[in-house]
Amino acid sequence: MSARPTALLCDDSRALRMLAARQLDDCGFEVVGEADNGEDAVAQFLKLQPDVVLLDLVMPKRDGKQALREILAHDNQARVVILSSLGAQADIEECLRLGARSYLQKPIDPDVMARVLHETVA
Repeated sequence: MSARPTALLCDDSRALRMLAARQLDDCGFEVVGEADNGEDAVAQFLKLQPDVVLLDLVMPKRDGKQALREILAHDNQARVVILSSLGAQADIEECLRLGARSYLQKPIDPDVMARVLHETVA
């Protein structure tokens, strides 16, 4: 597989997106799109059909859970990894029940990110 797996990065924090985009690049992913709200996340997913979506739970217009539901309604094979802050355990568990593949705790540990994402696309 010569092409790098593609990623869509959805978070309302520009600083986090900049950092995560670098981390994604370092672990072999190509960031094909970014979204700063849940509505845009769904639109970008449909347009780009990325290999993996990193989805923040707390975003304007639509939160991560709503965006996750919509993405999976369009494509039940979509690989979505939730980004979440400390203490969102109940939300994370709900997202995993809904069909998210995994989650990453913010601030994102680059080694954990690399492992989780490679497992997700494997």
